[in-house]
Amino acid sequence: MSKWIKIAGGIVVVLVGVIVAGVAILGSMDFNQYKGLIAEQAKKATGRDLQIAGNLNLEISLNPAIAVDGVTFANAAWGSRPEMVTVERFAAEVSLLPLLSGQVVVNRLLVEGVDLLAETNKDGTGNWEFTPGEKAEAGESGGDATLPSVDQVVMRGIKVTYKDGVSGEEYRVALDELTAAAGTVDAPVQIDAKGSLNEKVFKIAGTLGSVAQMTSADGVYPVDITAEALGVKTGYQGTLGTPGGNIAVDGQLSVAVASLKSTLAEASAFAPALKDVPPIRADKIDLTSKLTFDGKNASLSGMALQAGKTDIAGSARAAVGGRPNVEVALTSNLIDLDELLPAGEEKAAEPAAKPADGRVFPKDPLPLDGLKAADAKVSFDGKKLVVQGNHIEDVSVRLTLKNGNLQVDPFSAVVAGTKIGGNVGLNGAVSVPTLVAKLNAAGLDYGELLRQRGITDIASGKLDADVDVKGAGGSVRAIMASLNGKLFVKTENGKLDSNALNIVSSDVMSALPGFNSKDDKTIKCGVVNFDIKDGIANAKAIVFETGGLSAIGVGTADLREEKLNLIIDPRAKQTSLASAAVVPVAITGTFLEPEWALDKGALLGNTASTVAKGAAAFATMGLSLLAESAAKRAVGAVDTTDYCTPALAGKTVVPGKMEEAGSGGDTSSSGGSEPAKQDSGGAGGVVDGVSKGLKSLFGN
Repeated sequence: MSKWIKIAGGIVVVLVGVIVAGVAILGSMDFNQYKGLIAEQAKKATGRDLQIAGNLNLEISLNPAIAVDGVTFANAAWGSRPEMVTVERFAAEVSLLPLLSGQVVVNRLLVEGVDLLAETNKDGTGNWEFTPGEKAEAGESGGDATLPSVDQVVMRGIKVTYKDGVSGEEYRVALDELTAAAGTVDAPVQIDAKGSLNEKVFKIAGTLGSVAQMTSADGVYPVDITAEALGVKTGYQGTLGTPGGNIAVDGQLSVAVASLKSTLAEASAFAPALKDVPPIRADKIDLTSKLTFDGKNASLSGMALQAGKTDIAGSARAAVGGRPNVEVALTSNLIDLDELLPAGEEKAAEPAAKPADGRVFPKDPLPLDGLKAADAKVSFDGKKLVVQGNHIEDVSVRLTLKNGNLQVDPFSAVVAGTKIGGNVGLNGAVSVPTLVAKLNAAGLDYGELLRQRGITDIASGKLDADVDVKGAGGSVRAIMASLNGKLFVKTENGKLDSNALNIVSSDVMSALPGFNSKDDKTIKCGVVNFDIKDGIANAKAIVFETGGLSAIGVGTADLREEKLNLIIDPRAKQTSLASAAVVPVAITGTFLEPEWALDKGALLGNTASTVAKGAAAFATMGLSLLAESAAKRAVGAVDTTDYCTPALAGKTVVPGKMEEAGSGGDTSSSGGSEPAKQDSGGAGGVVDGVSKGLKSLFGN
């Protein structure tokens, strides 16, 4: 027995001696002699120079460590600086005993002071695209390498800069510290990182799958991670991977925004265009959804968004392989834009400068190429939409975009208890783009609309509207110049508060005897009926009639030249109102700068008494009647013509003749006499009041 003990002891002594000798030999070696070899191999692999300015150090212990300082890797020849990467220090501490069994266990990997520049040139080529100096021989393959186990990775003082040579954009990431720890290659990796992107702080924390999972054949691994940046907290729980070389995502996404206003302000450092986004007061936004992506299709399902009182739910899918195709289906109980975009919170923007060419409709080409870039199918159903005090219910929209042809068909909503509907189509796939638009509403309660906005002393009643137009052209101006169709709006049996007519001041209404500004008046009818042909809108009927007054309009609106040629002629229906001189108003000028004047030289008179003049009036939409400059209206003239019946029926309406109150005679013989001057409470006040009122109404 003692013999075997002596033999074993001798072996131990020999082994210890060998180890001590090996340690002594390793400790006496100068590893700097290998720096040239390392640089040479790097050159072969990348075609770039690698320099090690510091020493290669080996610390011998049961946990030996190798460290290198001052490493520089060259940039591409066209790069903006000589170095692509600089590393102040790299160190790895390994366990000695596992090496005896062929296992590599890295206890701690330390990387400090990294400065990495990733950039592209004007052609989009990246500086990470290497050109190997020499190809490795077939027999130089290292075979199946044993995957090392890394317990902990610590990175400090990491700077990454990305420069886009095509767009000129630049992003800077500073990683103050990143720690990744796992007990074994089969254990989950715990990560914790803090840094900044363009000086905006971010934090990342969570758990990734094991190293073994991340490097497996399918490369799919679990993820439970949270990131915070720009006031946004984003969480993801699910899986990530690259099976078959394609990125795969399948998990639950959550996004929480503390203040969208603040987030957009911070994000504008990356996207300056966000500075132009209208003020948003959304204090908090929460979004949850299942997120999937397989390399060709991305989808959000079970999506739920909450922003204040506003809620949106639904799904979205996008095919990114080949021609982009998007499908979106959304529902909502309430979208309150007044809560999200409160009026007056921010300083009002300066009025836009008037166009240099004096036109309203822009001639800039419509961005129709965007319609051809992708196909889409969108549906939205909302129970209530609140905007500018108006409550719009049961909103339903169906949108399709196919090969440049955009169709919104149908859209419908309930406004003030009335369903409105229609469709809009913009076909950008044809050589000359076409626009078709239809809108109809029956029984729209405009009194309720006014009440929703806090206005209770103007008018009440219901109206019908029918719009059916189409045009063609590559710009808004071209489409309007070619417009054909109709615009027909009518109301009857409504109520009008006298304040509605008092668009200037109480002087106007007080000048009309018998018209008490405090009383509601019956609206017998109100009609605006335009026939539009080749860009010319002819007033088929413009009629507004109460129990005591009528107003008839004639003329045209030239959509091609954007010029106005209209006259609105108010008329007394009662003798109690006939003592006031109510005279026509001519509206001319352009859409951008309309002009108006009291038309004393072109008053509607008894010129419709002859068939010839009546026919001329019909042919010119009534303008021929206004050309009778000699026909001056006498104070005291009335017009009892029923304009409502034909106007409501959609017929053409031209002014009828007037009679002197109480006489039934023809007032056309009144010649050129001017209306008698009155004090500010009479017709003179009416003239001044109407003039001021029109200026107020039209903004000039």
